[in-house]
Amino acid sequence: MRLKMTFRLKKPELDIEYRRMFLSLLKNAFQQASQEVFDRLYGNGTAMKPFTFGVFLTKPQFKDSIILLDSPDITLNFSTPLTELGIYFYNSMIGRARRFEGYPLSNGNDMILTRVALIEEKQVTGNEAVFRTLSPFLIRIHNKETNEDGYLAKQDEWFGREIETNCGVMLKELTGKEDSVQFTPVAMGNSIPIRHFGILVEGNTGIFKLTGNREMLEFIYKAGMGSRRSEGFGMLDIVS
Repeated sequence: MRLKMTFRLKKPELDIEYRRMFLSLLKNAFQQASQEVFDRLYGNGTAMKPFTFGVFLTKPQFKDSIILLDSPDITLNFSTPLTELGIYFYNSMIGRARRFEGYPLSNGNDMILTRVALIEEKQVTGNEAVFRTLSPFLIRIHNKETNEDGYLAKQDEWFGREIETNCGVMLKELTGKEDSVQFTPVAMGNSIPIRHFGILVEGNTGIFKLTGNREMLEFIYKAGMGSRRSEGFGMLDIVS
């Protein structure tokens, strides 16, 4: 299930870590929809979440700790392979739009949800699909010796292999099936540093091909790819 939501800002600017704000909004929406659903998603904070989202900003200008925008309208795209979860979120956001309920932001700013729309999902028709990123994806690796996380950029030696490993782990945890995919870059952009929760992570964008079981490719399309998908990373669109 895929949704597109339009918000109008009081001031056409956002904090540089705007994904945290939208993560807070999503958590609030799920809690308003159902405490049971909220507890299932966030009762164990480290549990993998079956959804992703991406935010589209109009002509952003990055200025130190804020982003200046050309328009006060911003778009939030949301995707999940679980229809029931999507319906809970949809109903909660529709209720917010009908109440003209603002959502407070930093620096005296706020935003109001003005439109919620269902987006028709595309279909994976074979054992390979070409995707493009709607939000940067992250590939996190954990150093057991130092107990620290790192994030791979496309120039790193094990980038493709770790993408495939990451997808396999996600598919096993969220679908219960042992499966794998093969990653092939098509037109990947340069990795970009993104500030998120006070640290810099490597965001990867562009076009790539995944090869594997058709159902698993469709699941990745709907659930997103990479690490921290439920925090605004890894949302995908199908090119072909």
